Amino acid sequence: MTARLRRIAADWEQVRKDFVGHKNIIVTPVEGNPPEKYRVTYFVNGIYLLPDGKIEVLARHEVEITLHSEYPRYKPICKISTQIWHPNFRDGQICIGDIWGAGESLSDIIINIGDMIQYKSWNSSSPLSSEAAQWAIENKHLFPIGSIDLHIADYSSANGDVSIDLYVDDAVGTDETSRQEFMMGTPPVVPTNDFDIAAEELAGIEFVPTAQRMQTVAHGGLVRGNSVNFKTILFKGIIWAFIGAIFGFVISESLNAATSSTQALKWMGYSDVAEVYEKLMNIDESSDLAERLELYRLYSNILLSKIEFNDVMKSAVRVSSAMFAALLALGLGLFLGIGEGIYYGSKPQAVRYALIGAGISIVIGFVSGYIAQATYAGMLSDDASTMASAMVRGFGWSIMGLGVGVSIGLIKPELRRLMFCSLGGLAGGFLGGFIFNFVVGVVKFGANDTGTFARAIGITVMGLLIGLGIGLLEQFAKQAWLKVVRGEFEGKEYLVFAGTTSIGNNGKNTIVLFKDSLVAPHHCDIVLDGSKYVLIDQGTPLGTIVNGMKTARCILKQGDAIAVGNSVLVFNTK
Repeated sequence: MTARLRRIAADWEQVRKDFVGHKNIIVTPVEGNPPEKYRVTYFVNGIYLLPDGKIEVLARHEVEITLHSEYPRYKPICKISTQIWHPNFRDGQICIGDIWGAGESLSDIIINIGDMIQYKSWNSSSPLSSEAAQWAIENKHLFPIGSIDLHIADYSSANGDVSIDLYVDDAVGTDETSRQEFMMGTPPVVPTNDFDIAAEELAGIEFVPTAQRMQTVAHGGLVRGNSVNFKTILFKGIIWAFIGAIFGFVISESLNAATSSTQALKWMGYSDVAEVYEKLMNIDESSDLAERLELYRLYSNILLSKIEFNDVMKSAVRVSSAMFAALLALGLGLFLGIGEGIYYGSKPQAVRYALIGAGISIVIGFVSGYIAQATYAGMLSDDASTMASAMVRGFGWSIMGLGVGVSIGLIKPELRRLMFCSLGGLAGGFLGGFIFNFVVGVVKFGANDTGTFARAIGITVMGLLIGLGIGLLEQFAKQAWLKVVRGEFEGKEYLVFAGTTSIGNNGKNTIVLFKDSLVAPHHCDIVLDGSKYVLIDQGTPLGTIVNGMKTARCILKQGDAIAVGNSVLVFNTK
């Protein structure tokens, strides 16, 4: 192995030791064994000049370092692919210093570039960009842009000890003649004292892909294809379903008089029956003879047979139950729709989804509530046990829950989503109805308590279970998704839907990164083409970076890291 390769191998050993586990610098070897080209991702603050002259902060920077054939006699070629406004950066080129010493390590170069990005160090006397230098001189009070100390290494991840001594190239002499030749660009004389290197000296050198390292180092575990994101279930389903259930219950109780069986009879055109029913509900053992005679008189004036009277009463109860279910479904649909839009970062979509959820839910809720009451009344016998009664009520409520689940599924109509939302609503409704009778038996406030508190408990539980069921089943049904591993929305997870999933900071996109000003209004799309997910950049100034490489179009694979503005999202599939 030549002296140059020995030096390159030593650089790789040192880089591996210094940056495996580093939280702000990810170094990925690209070519060669030992590597002669590296891709370095910095997660530090730098600045970017917008076309209108405004300065924006950019928290992710991509640098490529090439150890060319004349390295280490001449400094490596360093290029930056992301935008930066700095005296020593221009058109992708980086000036790492006017004076180069062959003994300077690659680790030092990597850290030095990171410090330059943060404006911890910069040279205005011989800049690459005179405009940036002039700006920097006038704005020294702004520096440094970032304050992260990059001289931090985690040696716990390195395998084995570093046993290769750094080769000190003395080809560039310390005398003035040699230095002048170096500065004037005189072709160097490569040393000829080549020697071999033992294989065991390279033991333990590993290549860790960028996407994997970004997940394992920063977040304590690889994001796997079948993972269930409980944070998503909580903030997208459970919380909003809970709020929706409370809202629906409060509305239904507030409008109890307007949705009662008596009022339903009046709406149906049976005012005389409504009057009898109201009297009948107030008759008890303490009622006097006059009240009983008045009830008999009113009943006698009704031109209906006993069977017709009973049928009208059953219809009124069903309509009343349907209105109750419609109001409950309204609350759940409204707030689950709001949650859907807010989770994906779009206020306009939150309003849109809320209106869709509320509109569909109130209609389907009414229908399912009517069917649920008819089913409940038809299956429940007078001598049914507590368990049988709970099962029947649970079955009835499950129909209502199914209606709510269908409503939520139709917010974003997709067959799998609709199916799993429906199943979640079905399960949640059944369990909520099942526990209702038991709650009534345990919690009752006085003889006149009509079960309001029990209804509140049952409805709340049903809402929570619907949210949990919808969230869980959606997680199991997901085929592709993005998890944010860096940026304002770190930890959030976005589903990638069939068709086109758009990403940008405009509210019209599927995924809205509204807090990231460096994300374009419509930054990129992920399109399902057959069985392949294709990422397409929309011609944005900063571009879309996949695994450290700027791309206009590429087929995504499990674990690919997509950098958009200051955000990094990892693509996952089952």
